[in-house]
Amino acid sequence: MLTIMRKNVREYNPEIAGVQLELSVRPPMLLDLRQPAPTFPLIPTGSLIQTDSKLGHELIAGPLVGNQQVVGHKEPGPGAHPEYIGNAVQRYQVTRVIPPLSNEHGMVSWQRMEQQFGDPWATLDNCQHAARKAYYGTPNSPTVTGFAVVAGLLVLWLANRN
Repeated sequence: MLTIMRKNVREYNPEIAGVQLELSVRPPMLLDLRQPAPTFPLIPTGSLIQTDSKLGHELIAGPLVGNQQVVGHKEPGPGAHPEYIGNAVQRYQVTRVIPPLSNEHGMVSWQRMEQQFGDPWATLDNCQHAARKAYYGTPNSPTVTGFAVVAGLLVLWLANRN
């Protein structure tokens, strides 16, 4: 979208005999340069972010809002929600970033995460389920799967003891 104002640039149009038009074209402000630069590097939108959390907390990178990037994730209490990345990294140390396969994949990943905002956290629908559903398209939690395998082996061992 271009803003046209009567200022600065003079342009003569021979079709309009003897009339001069003064036009000033100003491109839209995509980035407010008066704000400080983002404090964290920009992670591609839709990236799967893994952390050093004991239970493997995972997030999805979102777009810049103002001068800060947001992430989407699911936590006990607030459930699935967006948050500035600066706030999230105060609680979780990022250990790995898996970028999207393409820009389209990144946008689809973020849209899938947005669709989950407001959903509650549950043991069988946790942060890994939410992030992997957004990134891969199917919910999966290696932590829950690992606990289920260990519990199954424990039940088998207890059953065979007798």
